[in-house]
Amino acid sequence: MEKLYAAVPRQSHLALVQTDEIADPSGKAGRVAVEMERRLMLGEYQFGETLSIAQLTRQFDASRQPVAAAIAHLRSSGYVEVIPRVGCRVVSPSTTEIGDFFVALGKLEAAAAGFAARRHEGEQASVLAEIANRGTAMWLDTQAERLDYINNLYDYHRQVWAMAKSPSLEGRVASMRRLATFYLWQGQAKLLPTSARLLSVERSEIEQAIKARDAFRAEILMEKHVAHKPFVNGIMMNAP
Repeated sequence: MEKLYAAVPRQSHLALVQTDEIADPSGKAGRVAVEMERRLMLGEYQFGETLSIAQLTRQFDASRQPVAAAIAHLRSSGYVEVIPRVGCRVVSPSTTEIGDFFVALGKLEAAAAGFAARRHEGEQASVLAEIANRGTAMWLDTQAERLDYINNLYDYHRQVWAMAKSPSLEGRVASMRRLATFYLWQGQAKLLPTSARLLSVERSEIEQAIKARDAFRAEILMEKHVAHKPFVNGIMMNAP
């Protein structure tokens, strides 16, 4: 079957994490943390999977100290939990916890959509429209396809926040968005065509509401769009 999603070359939001986004640790520990987070966000590490520090030191050709520092950072970010004398384990949140997380994130992203509708200027709305219309993923079999799809979503939300003109709040929501990506890739191995099209249509509807400066509609659409993602991706069932 023909793929409907055309890759658009751009900077990777997973492979190239800026220093201020990971804050601490730095150096070797920072590089290990970035790579482990990338693997988590792409679904290479699964909920409940045990990660041995000894194995990680061999994989990353690093001493125990930077690996332990990287794990401590990932623990504080909500990805893993530390197991004494064993290493660490990828978190395994309940469906209730995941649902609550996306409801909360949806309200924050909705606030940004409302701000963007009221505050955007110049060509910002046109840029958001271009991002929203880049294409729709049919299959996400390869890591490159997954990465490109994730980058497109990040471009979209970052543009909304640029239009919202609330950088201090955006910095805090960005970390939640990364954790949301990690949760979502624990769902179906493939994003179904109908699901991908639905999410694409929703992003276009949000973009149109923002462009029309309809803040109320933009907020409602964005909140729904984010809150039902775990149902669309197959992590949760029986969407309301």
